[in-house]
Amino acid sequence: MNRSRIDSSVWLSYGFRLFFLLAALWSMGTMATWMFILDGHWQATTFLTPALWHAHEMLFGFVSASAAGFLLTASPNWSKKPALTGIPLLLMLLFWIIGRLAVASAVWWPAGLVAVLDLLFPVALMIVIGSTLWYTGNPMHRIFPVLLGLIVISNGLVHSEAVGWTADTARMGLYLGIDAMVFFLVMVGGHVMPMFTRMALQADNLPPFKVIPLLEIAGAVTMVGVVLGDIFYLDQPIAAPFLIAAGLVQGVRLSQWHSLKSVHQPLLWVLHLGYGWLVMGLIVRGLAQMTLFIPPSAAMHALSVGAMGLFILGIISRISLVHTGRALLAHPAMTTAYSLVAAAALIRVFGVAWWPLWSLRLSGLLWVVAFGLLLVRILPVLLRPRPDGQPG
Repeated sequence: MNRSRIDSSVWLSYGFRLFFLLAALWSMGTMATWMFILDGHWQATTFLTPALWHAHEMLFGFVSASAAGFLLTASPNWSKKPALTGIPLLLMLLFWIIGRLAVASAVWWPAGLVAVLDLLFPVALMIVIGSTLWYTGNPMHRIFPVLLGLIVISNGLVHSEAVGWTADTARMGLYLGIDAMVFFLVMVGGHVMPMFTRMALQADNLPPFKVIPLLEIAGAVTMVGVVLGDIFYLDQPIAAPFLIAAGLVQGVRLSQWHSLKSVHQPLLWVLHLGYGWLVMGLIVRGLAQMTLFIPPSAAMHALSVGAMGLFILGIISRISLVHTGRALLAHPAMTTAYSLVAAAALIRVFGVAWWPLWSLRLSGLLWVVAFGLLLVRILPVLLRPRPDGQPG
């Protein structure tokens, strides 16, 4: 086959290529399977209940693969160290695949073996990112290996219940995993949102972005409070102020990033909209713990479908284009994908109160179509060499 079209040597040249591909495929497959389960056509053959299996695989499968693609691409730029490539990168990919297969076939294996196989990937990623970012000279970079460590612990809590070492820790593990990913978005957002916005809106003569040290500290402190609240007071009203405070602080941060000026830039507004869902999700989750009128699942899906879904779509699109030497322009298929996930979030969070099953089905269908559109558009980009002949 013509090297200019498909070249297998480029697949392992950077972490984003195959990890973003696997993330998109896994999000579609897991969501489609969940829809079959909802309709009673199939039962998940795993140690988790169907609902916990769905949450586990979306979080520790899809979101973790997306985070790995981002970190393995960004960390070399931040640290000025070589990127993970070749056989070491292939091993990282295999660890992720082995984990997914182990969980999918968990009923046929000892629970301890499933736990070990599923934890190979996050532990390996934590070690690689820790060795890359711990000594960059920027203390903020150290938060990423710490958050990866929290993801290892949260996934371990899920498996600990399956093994029988603990009772009723799987749910806490999932909540802590979501906390870690939200914290991850908070840190990434503060790092990239002002930069991306300034780059996209240069012609608008934006005033300088204000960096308010106390606001950045407050953002980190309140997110630590959210994590501690879920460890000691999961779902209890006493932890609600941490969630609401964290949401308000992130809302103030977002207000500094000229979000209203992003409406004509799809690659930009998808990130701003995703961050808006993060703000709302934290606040709504806090309110849900203070009242019986807001379902906790609605608040959690504001964070997962709205915040994580949109932010991941935007990051996958941007990194795939920039790091393969393509023009930073959103194809109509990408813009449609962003809109579909935004609609899926609205339906999942607000529609489920009136049409429970149909809302779940429709939001799931929109999700699958959205990531299918994205995948069709970026698949050639991820699998082909850069057109400018540069490495990457």
